[in-house]
Amino acid sequence: MPNPKDIPNPYEHPVYKDWAKKSPEERVKGLVEAHGTASEEPRFSDLLYHSTETSLPVQLLSVTQSSPTTASCTFTFKIPAYYTNGWSNMHGAAQTLIYDNLTTLALAPISKPGFWMLGGVSRVLDVKYLRPASVGEKVTVECEVVHVGRVQASLRGVMKDSKGRVLSTCEHDKTNIDPEVAKL
Repeated sequence: MPNPKDIPNPYEHPVYKDWAKKSPEERVKGLVEAHGTASEEPRFSDLLYHSTETSLPVQLLSVTQSSPTTASCTFTFKIPAYYTNGWSNMHGAAQTLIYDNLTTLALAPISKPGFWMLGGVSRVLDVKYLRPASVGEKVTVECEVVHVGRVQASLRGVMKDSKGRVLSTCEHDKTNIDPEVAKL
């Protein structure tokens, strides 16, 4: 995604074209597809969305917008060796990166220009690791907007293995960075 400071009007990025007319699912899928297209040099998090020999292409399973300020998304992927530690379990830093990106995508269904459209910046990202996740294991990540206001948002994530056991949980607090629409 583009850095909002690099674009005079970040809402003019092609991913936001006809944003209000898009379904919640189209918004999330559009952001996933646009990730990594703003730079010739891929970023570490771009590997979440674009398949390479060592990356994990995250797949969107569902999107639900239950009110104008609450939404949830569920994703799935198989853990590649690239994201594991010396014991072939998913590294804690990899889980944190995944939560940072995927919980932020849960904001897309409720966003609009000036209100969480750019995803904000993290204030606190607290991950609790409960059991290991092994290389090759298929996991799901359930992400939810718990509360969102004009400036602050509270998001939650849960990672589960194929048997439904909780691998880790996260609480993610964000601050909105969207410029006010009237000031553009």
